[in-house]
Amino acid sequence: MQLSELLVTLSGNKGLFVTLTDTTGVEIITFNAGGYEAVESDLGTREVEKITLNGLTQMAVALKDAP
Repeated sequence: MQLSELLVTLSGNKGLFVTLTDTTGVEIITFNAGGYEAVESDLGTREVEKITLNGLTQMAVALKDAP
């Protein structure tokens, strides 16, 4: 699944904060799910490797390495 597809699905959850990480766990950006459109388009095309829920209002999304 591409990140952009996931973020569109989550966009209605304005109380949810999403942290994007690379495959080594290095944080790229944290943002409110409702503000997903501010994420760079090159990130949006990357594939999701893993989703981790960190409570009710936070989640981490690990992205696969860019091709």
